[in-house]
Amino acid sequence: MDKKAWVATLDSVAAISALAAAFFWFGSAWGELPPMKMYWGGAPPDDAFFVAVKKSAQMNWIAALFSGVSALFIGIASLIRR
Repeated sequence: MDKKAWVATLDSVAAISALAAAFFWFGSAWGELPPMKMYWGGAPPDDAFFVAVKKSAQMNWIAALFSGVSALFIGIASLIRR
């Protein structure tokens, strides 16, 4: 593959990764949290609020991963352009 094709491929992957990151970040913030209940010692693993916050944190982690991939590919593409 020539230089131009590499840059186009890297740019495409970076754009798709950025869109995926946005999808997961919007998904993590979408909706309302269930009401928080008070427990002695800690919340049980099946508590609705705990489960919702855990899912949001997992989606944020995935979004950050996609964002990092996008930034990495943009950086590599910029080095190839030189």
